[in-house]
Amino acid sequence: MKTKLWILFFLFAILLNGCDGDPEPTPTLPVPTLKIYRDGYFQAAVPDWPESFERDSESIFGVAQDGQFISINRYQHIPGIFSNQFRSFIEENPDAYLVQEGELIGKPFFEITFRENNQTMRLQAILDYCQGYTYAVITGGIDTVKNAELFQVVLESSSCQDPIQVPDLETGKIGMMVNPAQDDPLTGFYPALRMAKENGVQVVHTYLQWGEIEPAPGERFWEWQDFLMGYRIQEGFEISLVVNVIHTAVRGSIPEDLADKEFDDPEFIQRFTTFILDVLDRYPVTYLSIGNEVNDYFVTHRYEIDSYQTFFLEVKRAIEEQHPDVKVGMTFAYHDAETTKSVDIIERLNLGDFLPLTLYIYNSEFRFNREPSELEDYLDRILDLAGETPVAIVEIGWNTAENLEGSQADQAEFLQEAFRLLAQHRERIEFLSWFALHDHKPENSYVSALSFIPNRPDLAEDEAFMSVFVDFLNYMGLREMDGTPKEAWGVFQEEATDYLESIP
Repeated sequence: MKTKLWILFFLFAILLNGCDGDPEPTPTLPVPTLKIYRDGYFQAAVPDWPESFERDSESIFGVAQDGQFISINRYQHIPGIFSNQFRSFIEENPDAYLVQEGELIGKPFFEITFRENNQTMRLQAILDYCQGYTYAVITGGIDTVKNAELFQVVLESSSCQDPIQVPDLETGKIGMMVNPAQDDPLTGFYPALRMAKENGVQVVHTYLQWGEIEPAPGERFWEWQDFLMGYRIQEGFEISLVVNVIHTAVRGSIPEDLADKEFDDPEFIQRFTTFILDVLDRYPVTYLSIGNEVNDYFVTHRYEIDSYQTFFLEVKRAIEEQHPDVKVGMTFAYHDAETTKSVDIIERLNLGDFLPLTLYIYNSEFRFNREPSELEDYLDRILDLAGETPVAIVEIGWNTAENLEGSQADQAEFLQEAFRLLAQHRERIEFLSWFALHDHKPENSYVSALSFIPNRPDLAEDEAFMSVFVDFLNYMGLREMDGTPKEAWGVFQEEATDYLESIP
């Protein structure tokens, strides 16, 4: 990154080529003709000045006149991450000085000076997000006063004319766990989000591990979440976030010094409350689940239910005070609650603003030899259980692995049934979220499988069990790992379009 920023400053010097002395005074300045520069959906108004330099891979536009210049650079970062890196670079560069930092037309804005060839250059830059990139519109030169109004117009003209917007439904929203093809987040995450956006997804369902961000008191490591959340937010999705204090049948990732604390321990409650308020200050979350598939844990830890209830209600109260618009709940695995005869745990812990549930319909050994039409009876029972509480199906899917008796045809039929029922009950369903966009790499699903059974070496060493469990986790995608669409992907596109068009 530092190398790229040095290139940027080097290009400024090229732009000012021939300006070793002060530019010749200009008694009167002609008003330049403005034209629209476009790069995909990005556009900005720029003057018809002469082109100034041979561009590299990140400098996509540049003009200069009378010691002044305008440049447009494109970086594969979101503005927030680029801003942090740019700020750090300025702080470390003795020849650069940050004059001001803030927002211009709601976008990050910098004004800096730096010394070049015994002269002081003044630069202004606005950072704009568009189609997975940060566009830096930069104006400046030796004497920027004479073009101050022009530069203001150029900077404020920066915009992203994206024709696709996420839907804006109050209820009955389409959700998805959006994962990249090839499990490659660095280059594949934005294309996956874009695919979801272009096909009607409004809510992105995702997960956060407390202990990974806060491994010890006073430590915070946000970088990876900033990257992932940044793209989701910039693309306009609503966020459904699960914090895995409970991770299905086990405790989730918790700071090491709290690992042995009870849920209702005052220190545990205080630390988690501080952490989750920091999360909500940082990211605009719409739906928050504190714990994932918690009934699978409490079915063997019923003696901890009261403790967790106290913890949950204390945290919920704090969130309501500072973030009253966030809907708070805890996620339950409904299919497991029926098979383990523990629906009463859901009834007892249905304490939130909404009732988030995962729902997979399979038989023992993860066999998908059921009828997709059974979904209707499951949903009827769920709605009866919820009563007046709004429901969210935060994970729903159908496996296509042949060795689990799944098929692409059944997945497509199940998806059609899910959309039919969503349309029928959309006033009571906050959102229905498909798991997932793509299949995973088997080796990554193996690592994920181990996270569900950290205290079960007997299962971890059981090759037959692990093979089945990995396949269960791995082949839920609407598209294969390499991006090849399954039969259900085309059905999803058609059903989502028809569903959204049917809503007044």
